[in-house]
Amino acid sequence: MSTKLKLPSIPVRTPKNRFQSEHDEANKIGQRVTIPSLDNCTGILRYVGEPDFKAGVWAGIELDKQGEGKNDGSVQGYLYIQIYPFFFSSLSTDLLFYNFSKRYFTCAPNTGIFIGVSKIIIHPPIVVKKKPSPTSSTRRSNLPLNRSPSNTTRILNTSSSSTTTTKKKTGLRISSVPSSSSSVSSSSTIATTTATTPPITTNTSRTTITPPPMTRKKSTPSPAAAPVTPPPPPPPPLTPPAPPVQEKISQETNQLYEMLEKVQRERDSFQLQMKNKETAWERLVSSKESLSLQVEEKEYKNRYLQRELDEKAARVEELELGLAERDAVIAKNHRDDEKTCQDQRRIERLETLVRELQAQIKTSQEKQVQKEREYQGSIDQMRREVNSSESMTASLEKECEELRRAGLEAIHAYEDSVIQINHKHEAEIQQKNQHIANLDFTIADLKHKQYTLFDDDEKDIETRLKELSDTVNSNDTQDQRQRLEEQLELTMTELDSERKTIQSMFNEIEQLKSEVNTFKQQSVSIEQKFQSLQSEIEMELMDKKRLIEEADNAFERQAKAEDEHYQLKLSTMTLEKEYNEMAETNKQLEADYIKLMDEMMILEKQDASPTAAPIHNNNSNSTSSSNNNNQTELKERIKTLEREKEEKTIQVKQLYKDLSELESLVENRVFGEAELEEKLEEEKNKVLKLSRELNELKSNFISPTTSSTRGGEDLAKYCELCEKYGHDLIQCENTVKKVVSFIDTHYSYYCDNCDDYGNHITEDCPNQDETF
Repeated sequence: MSTKLKLPSIPVRTPKNRFQSEHDEANKIGQRVTIPSLDNCTGILRYVGEPDFKAGVWAGIELDKQGEGKNDGSVQGYLYIQIYPFFFSSLSTDLLFYNFSKRYFTCAPNTGIFIGVSKIIIHPPIVVKKKPSPTSSTRRSNLPLNRSPSNTTRILNTSSSSTTTTKKKTGLRISSVPSSSSSVSSSSTIATTTATTPPITTNTSRTTITPPPMTRKKSTPSPAAAPVTPPPPPPPPLTPPAPPVQEKISQETNQLYEMLEKVQRERDSFQLQMKNKETAWERLVSSKESLSLQVEEKEYKNRYLQRELDEKAARVEELELGLAERDAVIAKNHRDDEKTCQDQRRIERLETLVRELQAQIKTSQEKQVQKEREYQGSIDQMRREVNSSESMTASLEKECEELRRAGLEAIHAYEDSVIQINHKHEAEIQQKNQHIANLDFTIADLKHKQYTLFDDDEKDIETRLKELSDTVNSNDTQDQRQRLEEQLELTMTELDSERKTIQSMFNEIEQLKSEVNTFKQQSVSIEQKFQSLQSEIEMELMDKKRLIEEADNAFERQAKAEDEHYQLKLSTMTLEKEYNEMAETNKQLEADYIKLMDEMMILEKQDASPTAAPIHNNNSNSTSSSNNNNQTELKERIKTLEREKEEKTIQVKQLYKDLSELESLVENRVFGEAELEEKLEEEKNKVLKLSRELNELKSNFISPTTSSTRGGEDLAKYCELCEKYGHDLIQCENTVKKVVSFIDTHYSYYCDNCDDYGNHITEDCPNQDETF
């Protein structure tokens, strides 16, 4: 059988501000530890708690290899010695600070290291295996199972006596705990004494601390130190009973043996625990005795030093009272003059600063009021101009509508006149065609008559000629022939003239078609110009709306600036109040400083006097330390006041900078509004020019009747761009289209950020992020 020697955890009271860890295994001081973050370095846990150099629970570890650590157990000159206050209640903490060593733990140089408790791994306790001995088995087998009440009463009496002796003998060293003849009685007495120790009444928390198992001294072998489960004793000889009764008895005996083995195992484990507690007890008692002796020595020294301090303080007070009456008046007279001069100078400086600040505030207020008036006037002027521009745009819109209507009416009239001319031309052509048909019919009739005159009536004519030859001469026939020939010639001339007129009519129709095409092109160009003008008017309206929005934004910014100015006034007032308070506190501090300097002078005089030399040697440490502390406190207060003063001056400068930036922004806004007004005037001039061009184009519309009469004049005009007759270079549509396209491309979109016309507006500006 192998038993595991597990060290018991002893409850120890620790202060709440130290050693209070979330990990219970971190308080196992003296055990082996590995650090995974440092390449699995191994070492021994020497300290656990909250040190002064950093917050949190830290572990002090002594590494196995020298040179891998960072210190020798001390950080910034402090040492924590951990003790276990079980028996003395006079100490309130379990940590004592010694100024002569100042270490957390002691180890070789460059082997100690401090690391967080959560970054270490504590090794499990050592398992010890021991072989059973025949003597212990025979002795423990003979022990009775039941204990008598006399033994328990004896144990209680011994425990009470041990507690009383520990309370009385606080200054003596207890070498060991008394042990009885049997191991059971000794273990029971130790258990009862540990259970009946009174708790320490301090505001502490409980942690479990186990002593290191490797550093324990080896004790002499005893029956209690060998916890081994002995074999069960042989049963006594019995009379052979009946078989079923014998089986029952054997079962009961086996159960009893098993129970006895369990009880013996439990007893062995308890004895082992009590042995471990004995060792811890001895260690704690020894540490308590040494520390109690040290505490008594320190208390004695403290009482002695306190008495000396009181005596020296009384002597110092008497000397101070005696010397203060003589030297205070002289020192105060010398320093009051300097102090008054310095105070007067400081007061004058502060007054001049206050006057300058007030003058600056007044000037800034006057400038602000003046600028507000100027802004109000400029805003009123901008509103008037916006109203006038709105009225101008309305009038321009009306004129554009009238021009559009007039152009449409002229186009409709021209189309009606062209239709009438076409109808008249068609009617005349029909009349001419009918006339030509009649003439053709007469010509055919005459030709037919001429041909049939000789064929059909040749005989009649011959007879008639014969008859006429007798009666009428040949002159009459010749006259008739001449008349017919003249009629034929007249008809032929009329036919030629009709053909010429028809040709001229065809030419006129073609010319009219060309004029209609030109008029259509002109109407298209006029519509394009009208659309461009309408887009420009819309752009102007957008610009005006934008100007109104900017004016509203300027009003809002002005209101914000006024609010900020008012807040700045309030902040300056508060700063002045704080400055006055700081000046008063500075004066008080200077007065305290002067008082302390007087005291220092008195002490220096005391040092110089031969009678007060021994007293000064005794009390120099206390007085110099107090004066040094007061001087350092005064210097720190003066530095803090100077820093606060510098911060306030920086705030005032920043506020002045903000005011200047606001003024510059307002000025830039005024200049921007002036530039916008100039651009508005330029746009108005452009609109007037375009309206004039529209009027000229409107006047250039020619009626169809006059165009037909002026056909010869149009033929006299020649355009060098189109290389055609009928219009001039000024009246060419290509130039008008180019001008309109130039206006559309260059004056269609306006950007505020780029400050120019182009192919984008302000919302779609690519340089929007670069401007402010």
